[in-house]
Amino acid sequence: MNNNAVSKLVVAMLALIVVIALVSVYFVLMPSPTQTPTTSPTGTTTPQLKRTLVIAIPEEPMGLDVQQVTWSNEVHDLIFQPLVVLDPNMSIVPDLALSWEVSENGTVIIFHLPEGAKFSNGDPLTAEAVKESIERYKSISPYAEDFADVQEMVVLDTYTLKLILSKPAPYLWAVLVTNYGAPVNAKVAREVGNDAFNRLPVGSGPYKVSEWVRGSHVVLVRNDNYRTNMPFVSNKGPNPYVDEVIVRFIPEDLTRIAELEAGRVDIVRGVPLDEVKRLRENPNIKLYETLSPGIHYIMVNVLKEPLNDVRVRQAIMIALNRSEIAAVLDNNVVPWYSFLSPSQICYNKSVESLGESLYSHDLNKAKELLKEAGWVDTNGDGIVDKNGVPLKLTLLSPTDDPALKKSAPLIQAQLAKIGISIEIKEYTYDYIRDLTSEWNFELALRRFSWADPDILIYLVHSEYGNYTYSNPEVDELLELGRSVTDMTERTKVYSRAQEILLRDLPLIPLFVLKEYTAVNKNVKGLLVLPPYGTLIINDVWIEQR
Repeated sequence: MNNNAVSKLVVAMLALIVVIALVSVYFVLMPSPTQTPTTSPTGTTTPQLKRTLVIAIPEEPMGLDVQQVTWSNEVHDLIFQPLVVLDPNMSIVPDLALSWEVSENGTVIIFHLPEGAKFSNGDPLTAEAVKESIERYKSISPYAEDFADVQEMVVLDTYTLKLILSKPAPYLWAVLVTNYGAPVNAKVAREVGNDAFNRLPVGSGPYKVSEWVRGSHVVLVRNDNYRTNMPFVSNKGPNPYVDEVIVRFIPEDLTRIAELEAGRVDIVRGVPLDEVKRLRENPNIKLYETLSPGIHYIMVNVLKEPLNDVRVRQAIMIALNRSEIAAVLDNNVVPWYSFLSPSQICYNKSVESLGESLYSHDLNKAKELLKEAGWVDTNGDGIVDKNGVPLKLTLLSPTDDPALKKSAPLIQAQLAKIGISIEIKEYTYDYIRDLTSEWNFELALRRFSWADPDILIYLVHSEYGNYTYSNPEVDELLELGRSVTDMTERTKVYSRAQEILLRDLPLIPLFVLKEYTAVNKNVKGLLVLPPYGTLIINDVWIEQR
């Protein structure tokens, strides 16, 4: 899964269901934007429009073929086109597909494609091409399991494809609305080989790859074969105002912002939280805010003493002052007590209220829980002990996640108030992920970003990922949640699972992150869609200043 994102968007089943709820200057040689006098979309004559959109992102893609990567980003969003997407209200709407039907029992999905649809290289984008793309996904993708319940695919005619499922699989729509589920030109992939296709893939999105300069940037040029059925954009074809998009890879936070303020970049992703306040005050910058479809949390090894005692885990949960953590992070996070954020499917406010009522900050209550578990400070050194052993734990903190890194010392100080000594060890997030996957840890600061509640199966199910926590009732509920198509009933299933998790606490929720995209004010017509802040540039035009 994508770490920043365990890296894929999720959505619920059924087309007619409305889903409830997303310093040094870094110089790079690149093509110069062309400037052409034109008339703006508003009808007002302008001297010039800037024909190149420049986007700065923190991380270079691991590859450009979305079926070969473990995480995707803005580059893939622009190259590939899903059959369906989420609109601003988080309802499922058409993109490539014209329409679709779902059988009453949820085991058959029929997609209707538009006649004449083409890939960016001009090859026909037919039902057979979509079938071949899904077959390739099932063969080579790290997430091949996504389509495991697709038992059979039947091409009914040139532009109609039937998916036959072995059982209802609402989580499948999680893939279908993202670039992961978008059709790739499998014919070209066979001809050139996977390695070459990973450098120069062919999709049907609004732009196509012109060049990829490793360590620097990707240049995308307009796909003149692009057509969309998204109802919330005015321009259904190639953008007439933006000829190319340059995506620059700038890992340094301050450098990305400096390039934006200098006008060399139009859009910045991954805005550092420390810069949000200042950027809000800049009249030349517009900030778009979305709420992460996931939570930041403390992962707990529940097999390690004393964390195998739920009273110790509950004491930690209660001792944390989440409002204080939010304040340190300039209120760019929302304090959180449950396991699904408001940007996720099946979020239930009553479950969050339950978590807050059970575990609101209370040092005295936390100390009492430790005392019940046999932990008291017998020698007056400020650290509780049991049978002569002090309660000392190690907390893994990622150096490359600013919100978690900044939270760690405060968590350390808050737990010291109830007599728990915390040693912080800092590593990169990927290294911490590896340590936790081997269960070689006590406490670790982690995050997940995935809009469907099915993500929980990889966090707390005894067979899918969390091998230190085992609760058969939770396992059963999470398995059931994968096949319930009625949204009301599905929400009940995940609410019940969360209620049990609130009792057992194999994870300790901390906060939901507010994520920001910074945009120069000369960029007009941009949409930044929840839950992941997806950039929709179909109607974008850029004033030349």
